[in-house]
This record gives sequence, C-alpha cells and structure tokens, in this order.
Amino acid sequence: MAYDILDELFEKISKVTSLKDVAYHQIREGKLNPIHKTSTDTLGIDKWKSGHYGNPVYIKDTFVLQEIVRTKAYVAISDTKNDTRSSEAFFFFGVDSNLIIPVIKNDEVEGIVCTVSINEVHNFTQEEIDECVKLVNDYKDKL
Repeated sequence: MAYDILDELFEKISKVTSLKDVAYHQIREGKLNPIHKTSTDTLGIDKWKSGHYGNPVYIKDTFVLQEIVRTKAYVAISDTKNDTRSSEAFFFFGVDSNLIIPVIKNDEVEGIVCTVSINEVHNFTQEEIDECVKLVNDYKDKL
C-alpha cells in the first residue's frame, strides 16, 4: 500500500470538507483493519491503530458497516450522538461526525474511507459528499 497515494487522497478530501481526520480501513476477515490516516493532534496514527487493534470493529456487530457492505453506498452521519446508526467505535475515538465511503472493487466493498470531525459536529453538505465519493472512486484502483 502506497501511503503517498493515500496522503494525496486525504489532502483532497480535507480541502473539500475542511476536516483534517481522514482514514482508510481495509475489510479483512470480517473486521476493519486500520491502514493509514492523517496525523493530527486530535487522533494520531499510533493511537488510532492501537485503538483498532485493542478494540476490533467487526462488520457483523456493526449495523452501519453492515449497511455499507450490503448497499455499497456511503453513509453520512453529521451528529453521531443523535443518530441511531452510530457505532460504539465512533464514541471510543471521540467522533462527532463521520462520512464513510466504501471502496468498491469487483463489486465488493474492500475498504472504507472515513472523514471524521472530533469534538465538533460537522454537517456534511451534499456537495461535499458528492465530491468526496467522486475522489474515492477516482483513487480506488490505486488503493
């Protein structure tokens, strides 16, 4: 996995949304595997990875991920505290808003790109969502 390609994608997504925490997870063996994210003061790479390894996120136990894998469509949650689709993992990492975009290859969801706001609610606009989905689709063959 070329981290420079992910960094390029993350930078473009950050410009669209003004959010700095962007991450890529692969789906392997029925769970999320943290691959790479932006390094920020709110959630550093090491803390993010160790959090995932210590508290694995299984697709079968997470409604929002089941929905994404089944529908192959993005999910935008602007206020995790007031949205029933929110996962316990969101709260573990302090996520207030989350745009989750599937990476689809050969008609299968192979991973997800998450763009999150921590300690502040971010209302994703349809324009932001559409542009981020386009970016992920443009980069999916490089991931």
